Amino acid sequence: MNFNLEVAHNLVFYILYGLFFLATAVFIERLLYFFFTFSAEKKLIRREVEEADEKSAELIYNTYTAKFDRGKGFLMFVVTGAPLLGLLGTVLGIMNSFSTMAEKGISDIAAVSKGIAFALEATALGIVVSLFALAYYHVVNALSKRGKVTVREIILKTLKVRG
Repeated sequence: MNFNLEVAHNLVFYILYGLFFLATAVFIERLLYFFFTFSAEKKLIRREVEEADEKSAELIYNTYTAKFDRGKGFLMFVVTGAPLLGLLGTVLGIMNSFSTMAEKGISDIAAVSKGIAFALEATALGIVVSLFALAYYHVVNALSKRGKVTVREIILKTLKVRG
C-alpha cells in the first residue's frame, strides 16, 4: 500500500507541474496574440467595417472580441483545481505517514517525516501554481478588456468617418 500511495502522490505532483506548464503556455500564447496578431488584425477590422453596414459591424465586433476570451476558462480551471490537487497530495502524504507509522512504528521518525514533507510540498505547489494562474488570468483579462475597447473604437471611428 505504501508504494501505491507514493505513486499516487507523485502523480499529483506531475499533474500540478503539467497544469503549471499548460497555464504558462496559454499565457504566453495570449500575450503573443495581443501584442503581435491583434495589431495586424486592426487593419483588417478597419477594412471589413468600411465595406459593411451597421449590423455587419456588430457581427465583426463579436467575431473579433470572441478571440480575446480564449484561454481564460482554462486559467480559471487551474486557479480552482491546483489547490484542490495540492490538498489531495497533502492527504496522500499524511496517509503515507500513517501507513509508515503502522508498519514501522513511531520510532522511525525519518520515514514518517518523509510523508509529512511530501504533504507540505504538495500543498505549497498547489498554491503556487494557483497563484501564477491567477496572475496570468488577470493579465489576460485586462488585455481582453483593452482589446474589446480598441475594436469598439475602431468600428465607431470607421463608421463615423464613413457615415
